[in-house]
Amino acid sequence: MGRFWLGAGLLAALLALGLWASGAMVRLHEDLAVDLDRAAQAAQSGDWQEARARALSAGGQWERQRRKAAALADHTPMEDIDALFAQAEVFGRQEETADFAAACAELSMRLRAMGDAHTPQWWNLL
Repeated sequence: MGRFWLGAGLLAALLALGLWASGAMVRLHEDLAVDLDRAAQAAQSGDWQEARARALSAGGQWERQRRKAAALADHTPMEDIDALFAQAEVFGRQEETADFAAACAELSMRLRAMGDAHTPQWWNLL
């Protein structure tokens, strides 16, 4: 009977850890996506200082959290996100409004998708 409770306790701990990790992934990626949406809006309104600051902030936060996310996520989308951050930085420096806003919008969409991929869904249990 002791092995049963040990096994049940271990499974419960793993479930709690998995739920916590998915919540953390969703929060991290949603915050970054919101910053990038605001950066795109600022660029479109001509406020390049705000646009670059928001994009730079999101990029820095992404770099700080990247290793944690890499432990839980597929690396291919992460590499794509890295490339898009590099593109957005160049477009921001050159004040290319349409390209910068498009890069930020794509980054936002990919970051949300990455967070959504870690959201617990009932169909993931099938």
